[in-house]
Amino acid sequence: MDMLFKMRFLHILSAILVIAISASAQVEVIELTFDLPAMDSETDQLYKNVVRIQGTGGSCQSGLFLMTHYGDREDLFQRENRSMIENPLIDRTWRYCTSFSVSSDDAVLMGRNWDNENVGSIIVSYYNPTNGYSSIAFSRAIDLGFPLHVDLSEIASSYPGDKLLLAPFCAYDGMNEHGLAVSVAGSKSESVEPIEGRESIFVPFLIRKILDQTKSVEEAVRLVEEFVPFDLNVNSLNSHLFVVDSSGQSVVLEYAQNQWRMIYGEKPWQVMSTKPIYNVSDSTLRNKCWRYRTVSEKLGNNVENTSWENCIGILKDVSQVGTTWSAVYSLTTGEMYLSVYQQWGTVYHLKLP
Repeated sequence: MDMLFKMRFLHILSAILVIAISASAQVEVIELTFDLPAMDSETDQLYKNVVRIQGTGGSCQSGLFLMTHYGDREDLFQRENRSMIENPLIDRTWRYCTSFSVSSDDAVLMGRNWDNENVGSIIVSYYNPTNGYSSIAFSRAIDLGFPLHVDLSEIASSYPGDKLLLAPFCAYDGMNEHGLAVSVAGSKSESVEPIEGRESIFVPFLIRKILDQTKSVEEAVRLVEEFVPFDLNVNSLNSHLFVVDSSGQSVVLEYAQNQWRMIYGEKPWQVMSTKPIYNVSDSTLRNKCWRYRTVSEKLGNNVENTSWENCIGILKDVSQVGTTWSAVYSLTTGEMYLSVYQQWGTVYHLKLP
């Protein structure tokens, strides 16, 4: 990619907004935007492009990249789903994260920490499928087969760069154009058995389908009922999902006893960590997970002051050694604020095109 196209694709605004998150900390907010090129040929149906936002750092800091994707990739995604069934992730480390939602008269926000440092590079993709809703979502470069410290922008046009077409498939959290957001967190292992008439689906692919095809919590609930989820291998599930829509409705989706369990939020806020929630009391969850307790206390004491700054502050309070990205999605405005590699003094701001 030449420098002029990079400049056209990525606009980092010169004006920097300095906002106090607390009395002792200030944050530099850097504006980012996705460029939307004209689609006028069949080759554009698998359009992708990559721009590096932040270079490599320490052992678990392998860069932050923006990607733009267009086109129908259902066949490609289905082949990858079959590959995950035949070549499971059983020997890889899974996810240990925190997610929450909070709503008021003025805003609906979802916050999430990704607490597994084994990501390679962080990819934030804008995906506009041929038959579906546009969205932005996070994925990990290692899931696409790239090692640490690889500049994805330099290999995007090469043969290995074709693997970047799968970035939208490997979605771990995101938000679509209708203000529906979804995230995943690790949880205790559950056995999974095939069900006649239902497709076995790799959890990131299920997240992709939720983003592409649903605009409300109830639509997401109906969609997941069509699938049997798996992650480490086709017979097990070690994670649960959190879905929030722009009305403020939220639900934790867990799969137990080989069926979906829905735990709806009953307050203006809801929290999901790595502990199973189905049939577990709030007091028990607070006792078992310090992150769940911390977020619940902060939201319960300050629910009326809903802002992305407060949410970033909460994510900082419950960050861990391995936290690699922290994101706050504004479901009513289509905006996202993100911090990477616990560099809390810099927050990137994106808005859905």
